[in-house]
Amino acid sequence: MDNFWSIDGLNIFTNLTEKEITLLKKASSPFKINKDKTLFMQGDPAKTLYYLKEGRIKLSRLAPDGRKLTLDLVEPKEFFGELCLSSETTRSSIAEATMDSSGSIIDRDAFLLFMGTRPDVALNFLKMTINKRIEMEKLFEDMIFMDVTTRVAALILKYSEKTTVKIHLTHQEIADMTGTTRVSVSRAITKLRNDGLIETTGVRIHILQKERLKQMIDNLTLV
Repeated sequence: MDNFWSIDGLNIFTNLTEKEITLLKKASSPFKINKDKTLFMQGDPAKTLYYLKEGRIKLSRLAPDGRKLTLDLVEPKEFFGELCLSSETTRSSIAEATMDSSGSIIDRDAFLLFMGTRPDVALNFLKMTINKRIEMEKLFEDMIFMDVTTRVAALILKYSEKTTVKIHLTHQEIADMTGTTRVSVSRAITKLRNDGLIETTGVRIHILQKERLKQMIDNLTLV
């Protein structure tokens, strides 16, 4: 299995020395997990971060009333569990595989030691982590003012930026992330399809009119 730093697209790990690459290799180990299996639970010790090479990981959180709230869907070439690098000592979310997945587990202390020797990498990693959180928080804040169809459109648009292929989202995953029901999502998808904004094949969604989707969302968020 290729190590996470050798995969194309991770610009934060460019120009590493042989010594630094060796340090990262010692700090990481591969993982494989089958669909519907759990990688870690909310409340588990947070001593590692993860890099996803293949598959998809759903991050969710248990609400006080017992509901499971979906926070994000991690796509290949993304890190997750990175809050362990801050003051988080236990996991604040649950990580479950929505399909067979694989990647790297990176030891927190060793990774922090490495970043201490490369402040440029540390800064870029911090920017990447902060931007990811800001984008998701803004999306959820904006959704408060949206109707169901616009919420669904906003989520589809968001995930179109994370993948270069057709978006793979089930109606239940969309419902969990937009705070609505699967039936309501199905109606919204039908409306977007009938309006010529998207096309669907099974659980795959392809955007046909990205600018019109953006305009529909902006018209509500700017009110």
